[in-house]
Amino acid sequence: MNILFYLTRYPGVGGIETVTTQIVGQLALKKGHNIDVISHWQQEQKGEIYARNIYSMPNNKQWTAQENISFACDVVKSRHYDVIIYQDSYAPTEKIACHLSKEYNIPLIVFEHNSPLFIYNKRDLSSWLTLKGLLRRLLHTYLLKKEINRKIMLLNQSSRYVLLSEAYISEFCTLVGYQNEGKVTYINNPVMLQSIHSDRTKRKENILLYVGRLVVEKGVDKMLKVWAKISKGLLADWQFVIVGDGPERTQLERLSTTLQLKNIRFEGFQDPQPYYECAKLFIMMSKYEGWPLTLCEAMSQGAVPIVLNSFSAAQDIIKEGINGYLTDNEQNFPQRLLQLMNNPQQLANMSIQAVTYTKKYSISNIILQWEDLLNNCR
Repeated sequence: MNILFYLTRYPGVGGIETVTTQIVGQLALKKGHNIDVISHWQQEQKGEIYARNIYSMPNNKQWTAQENISFACDVVKSRHYDVIIYQDSYAPTEKIACHLSKEYNIPLIVFEHNSPLFIYNKRDLSSWLTLKGLLRRLLHTYLLKKEINRKIMLLNQSSRYVLLSEAYISEFCTLVGYQNEGKVTYINNPVMLQSIHSDRTKRKENILLYVGRLVVEKGVDKMLKVWAKISKGLLADWQFVIVGDGPERTQLERLSTTLQLKNIRFEGFQDPQPYYECAKLFIMMSKYEGWPLTLCEAMSQGAVPIVLNSFSAAQDIIKEGINGYLTDNEQNFPQRLLQLMNNPQQLANMSIQAVTYTKKYSISNIILQWEDLLNNCR
């Protein structure tokens, strides 16, 4: 099968780009498909790129410029694709994807890589009494309507519309006013790391771990405040390790100094696997997520997660009190962390369950779902 993946950015180091590389590698090397990628801009990416060709749009400043449309049409006409995979990143490129599908009668499969309610959670609407707050709400209403319309456009043109979690199907259908008749489905993102052996979980260290970008929506500042409450006294042998970088790093390091935090390390951008293997606990306090790779990766290496219940897919991944904890209230984090830090046997048992549960997200299992999707996309 000849397949075209269409992304905003590829290659790249973000979650969508990482998942795309994993899937393309499996489809090309293991299943024998011919895969090309077309994107608007590229980043340097470590590791192999398995696509046969990577095409770069000529105009990366104007998404839907006519020269981009013409370029994409020329690519499609010359390659005779059987299906187009649109890895939706909320960039306004849906018109090109829909045009290619309709003009050349090629099935379009849309993958939405976030929660359908992402746009509700993205903006701070807490203040509306000021002029600035009122304008923000008016802008939000406009952008929300615009986003719903683009989802409807993609849904109408697509053969399949794929979400990251079963929990997102009802949210999506309610949002766009669609009665699901099979077109809307879900495929979880894969975990590429090989699950840690159960014996290794016994040799873990007293580390609370965060892996991810240092941006406002990830709530790392809240994590620091949680650590300030629990990092004294009997827990002096625990460390909080932050792996990742971003625009908030300097501000977060200042906050750490202000709070006089001890046993905390900012590691910057690193290969996270060695940290997953060592950590006993993993923390996530994001304002919103889609299907966080770092969460599943950490669990596959035996790190027990404590996660803010801010996205529906979290309930698919975490089974309360068995392989981790979800909390609706940020104030409950210290209690949950201390409970596990002070109960090593419970923590060890939950670690084994975390490893066992995430095996269902192995690339070998997920790629079977992709194959079924491709075989039934017309």
